[in-house]
Amino acid sequence: MSGYEIFKALINANIKYKDFEWLENNGLSEFEILVSVVLTQNTNWKNVLKALVNLKQANITTLEDLHRLNTQEIALLIKPSGFYNTKAKYIKNFIQKFFQDFDSFEDFKVQVDREWILSIKGFGQESADGILNYICKKEFLVVDAYSAKITQYLGCEYQSYEDLAEFLKQDIAKHQQELNTLIGKECKLYELYQIFHALIVSFCKTHFQGKKLSLEGAEILNPLKF
Repeated sequence: MSGYEIFKALINANIKYKDFEWLENNGLSEFEILVSVVLTQNTNWKNVLKALVNLKQANITTLEDLHRLNTQEIALLIKPSGFYNTKAKYIKNFIQKFFQDFDSFEDFKVQVDREWILSIKGFGQESADGILNYICKKEFLVVDAYSAKITQYLGCEYQSYEDLAEFLKQDIAKHQQELNTLIGKECKLYELYQIFHALIVSFCKTHFQGKKLSLEGAEILNPLKF
């Protein structure tokens, strides 16, 4: 079994994945996606969207706008996301380092690497890969608790984030054209990783209740079990 086979099974099962706001051209700007990487920690997505609305209503739509705010002002705007004082500090740390090291957002998208992101307090591996994939359009796959839930059900337990990501990326590049045919459009590899992440999140939200998998979900995954 490989990540490719899971990807293929979810596509063939017609798992709906296109409605997530964080996918390309689904309503969120790159600035909002960047901020949401911090806001989404320890909260649900609806609360993140409320915080993003607050920022937009305050005309905070660029990193430059955010840079002009102090930590307390950021905290008030992102309050719906919870843990807002801590998250405001993380965002402020990121902004300060951003303006130290990069000339522009475009420069950041080309030049930034995983180590730079991970060096900032509050930005872990999932956050780093989210920025690299969704904003920088690089070939990184975001894995999360949903990803682990599927692989554990299938009999694979990975102790590290890197091992889980490596397993789920397995053979996707090799079968890129076949997956594009199943999806019905020509996708670059970084786009396939975005779609795979969305499929996993959608499947788990639909078919898992805690650790219990629905009968329909089991029909999709059981043929893949070791």
